[in-house]
Amino acid sequence: MVEIMVGMIIGLIGTLVVLQVFTVFEGQKRTTTTGSDAQTNGALALYTIERDVRMAGYGTSASALDCSSFFSYYDNGTSAPGPLNGFSTTPLRITDGGMGSDSISIQYSTSPGGALSTPIRTNMVTAATELSVNSTYGCNIKATQNNLVLVSEGNNCTLMQLTTTDQPGLKLYHVNSPAPTYNPTAGYMSTNSWPLYTTAAKVSCLGDFTSRTYSIDASPSLQVQESTSATPIQLQEGIVSLQAQYGIALAGSQQVTSWVNATGLWAAPTAADVKRIKAIRIAVVARSGLIEKNNVTGTCTTTGGTVNNGPCAWNDTVAFPAPAIDLSGDANWQRYRYKVFETIVPLKNVIWANI
Repeated sequence: MVEIMVGMIIGLIGTLVVLQVFTVFEGQKRTTTTGSDAQTNGALALYTIERDVRMAGYGTSASALDCSSFFSYYDNGTSAPGPLNGFSTTPLRITDGGMGSDSISIQYSTSPGGALSTPIRTNMVTAATELSVNSTYGCNIKATQNNLVLVSEGNNCTLMQLTTTDQPGLKLYHVNSPAPTYNPTAGYMSTNSWPLYTTAAKVSCLGDFTSRTYSIDASPSLQVQESTSATPIQLQEGIVSLQAQYGIALAGSQQVTSWVNATGLWAAPTAADVKRIKAIRIAVVARSGLIEKNNVTGTCTTTGGTVNNGPCAWNDTVAFPAPAIDLSGDANWQRYRYKVFETIVPLKNVIWANI
């Protein structure tokens, strides 16, 4: 009888040990698995943004960077027609989110000839007047693209859509047509004071023009919104923060000498300052999908003195502190694990333009 009871006790102890080992193993496995998911999501999120950033400014003439007033239109036949969402000729723009996430807007065209421009030969009588130009190079109509044209003069830029190219006559027509169209009616242009361009204007044929914005939604996930859409598209889940800074060079130089947040003078940089933006530094913070039983993440203070409620964005300096990451909006933020993915991307199309 004693032997049986001893055997049962030993068996129970063995069972408890096995269960304890299994529980610990399962906990570690869940942490590892969800950590792997965060690793994948973060890497893909950063890659997606970086790929577009490398295209920023492609196929856009240097003269277009002087623009501060933009005129655009889009009618897809379903939603209310009007200006393109966030249309700009600035290659890249950061919108600072304060203690929240930033957003990054990127613009570029698909035509290598878009970086070249040709002058207008005669003044426009109305905003709907065809464009008489010195050259129609790169302005051929293609069924596979939107055949967009950018006209710039002074601080005004207008986006139009080619409907006909008269190569012998050196004329470009932009007639209002059924949706989808980028050409408004004459009445719309008159009501919204679209500019009449003169022989001082420059014309660039862009082919397609990409203008999209990356940001973090409430879920939280990385999302992207095209200028032609009112609805953003969710890309990668578990992305809780997006932070970015401009790499700034001195006027006339291509070498970055400082890193700044998109605040103060850099919240809405002048045309001259836009030309000084030569790079962007990005940090993407991915969160594990597993909420732990205990706190596993605390605050992080950078060398530059930035205190973060969450991980640090990157190794900084006192002169150029990193942006702050604040995840405390979630009461359980300390019970999650995080991974930070960061990189520096030079704006090669701006640098190669030597502006």
